[in-house]
Order: sequence, then C-alpha cells, then structure tokens
Amino acid sequence: MTYPPVSCMCLTFARPKRLLEEAVYSFLNQDYPGDKELLILNDFQQQTIAFEHPQVTVVNVPARFRTVGEKRNAAAAMCRHDLVALWDDDDICLPHRLSFSISKYDEKKRFFKPSKAFVLNHGVISGPDAEGYHAACMWHRSLFDEVGGYAHMGSGEDKDIEARFEEVIGGGKNYDAIKLCEIYYLYRWSGTQSYHLSGFGRDGSGRSGNDKVMEYALGQLEQGRIQAGEIALVPQWSVDYSQLVREYVAAWPQGAGAGSGGADAGNRAPAETVK
Repeated sequence: MTYPPVSCMCLTFARPKRLLEEAVYSFLNQDYPGDKELLILNDFQQQTIAFEHPQVTVVNVPARFRTVGEKRNAAAAMCRHDLVALWDDDDICLPHRLSFSISKYDEKKRFFKPSKAFVLNHGVISGPDAEGYHAACMWHRSLFDEVGGYAHMGSGEDKDIEARFEEVIGGGKNYDAIKLCEIYYLYRWSGTQSYHLSGFGRDGSGRSGNDKVMEYALGQLEQGRIQAGEIALVPQWSVDYSQLVREYVAAWPQGAGAGSGGADAGNRAPAETVK
C-alpha cells in the first residue's frame, strides 16, 4: 500500500480555545505513516492563532472572507498536497481517519466520504448517524478544480460542491460499507458553548449566516467567553475519545453488529444556533 501526502484543511473563526486544541490534537494523533500537513486558516481579526509544529501551518488574515465558500477556496489554494481532507475546528477525528480514508480511496472517483459518523452531545456518544458530514470527506485537487471549487456561499457550499462532485463521478459517491468499529468522525452537536453555522439558517434576503456568526462572536468577546489577542494553542483532548468509542462499540447490542454499519441514530437535535 502506498501513502500519498495529504493536506488537512481547517477553517476556524472565533472558537473557544479548547475546541480548536482538540481538533489540532486529532490531527497530531493520526496514525497515518505518510506525509501530512494541517493548514489552519483564521480570519477572526480579533484573534491571532499561534502554534509551532513542522506539520502545522497557521495562517491569520486581517480581514474576514466574504463567504465560507471563498474561505474554503483560499485554504485549498494554500494546501501543499493534492489530496485534501477537510478538518472542522469543532469536531473530533479518531487516529485512524487518514489511514482508513486512504485505504478506501478510489483514484477514479477522486473522492472519499463515509456514509456514517457518530454524534457527540454533551460528551455522550450516539449513532451512527447517516447524515454524511462533508467535513469527514477527502477529495483530490483535480476533481475540485474540475467543478470550479466551492461556490461563494456563506452556508450550504458543502452540499453544493458535493452535488457537483456527484455530477462528475456519478452515483454511489459515499462509502456505505463502513463498519461500526471503523467510524472515525465524531460530530459535536450540543455542549460546546459555541455556535453552529447551520443554526443561523441559509443565506437569503437580509443578513447572511456569516453576518450572524460575526455578531455572535463579538457578543462572546464582550461577555468574556472567548479571548482577544494571541491564542497560543496547547493541543490536547479533554477526554480519551478513542476509549469512549471503544466502550460504545463494545456495548452495542449483540446481533446489531459492531462490525457492521449498524442502524441510523437520528439523535441529532433540530438545528440550533449555539451548541
């Protein structure tokens, strides 16, 4: 098996320090033996993210991108490698994420995303959920370029580009055969004391989701819930998420198949602004 170089693309904006530290630790804790990098792009001008590591590049820009789509495209342009794995700043990836993704990656499709993930609410695991989270995917730059990158949208750009990916690579885009014990993505919904972009609604007439996130972030600053200035990261997990998942899988009802995909959870709450 070959291990091609992979770039992990992390957009961040006004997150509590501990959330971003856990996301960075998820990257540093990967068991992937190939070359890898984490590109962190921060456009919250009231904060400067600081972290030194040979595999991590932090880019702080002094003005906010107009849309999330444009921010994703800028980050993609700065990634050194052609295989790009998305890396959300408020979720958890288990150590086998990259190695498993590469082992299942189809060079003809130039895309990989599992159909299932776990959900983490207030530190409690549920699932698997068949939402199909965009941040759990990996794509090749040639496919990204072929569809023209992300649309300049403040919300919904993830579903938009995946629809255009599917127009190119056809049906069966997502990997459905993932076993319960192979799931690597923990999507955090409730209990983070941070925002959720989808909770602000899709862009339309009036203020965009991006505008509402900025208002929320400035309110968090004013209330002292997040800090301004230099934010020096100390990557770590608050708990051993790998162990949490092992215990969850071990307790899965016998016969439901810890080695199979399992049933869909449907355990996410309705969209909410603050997680």
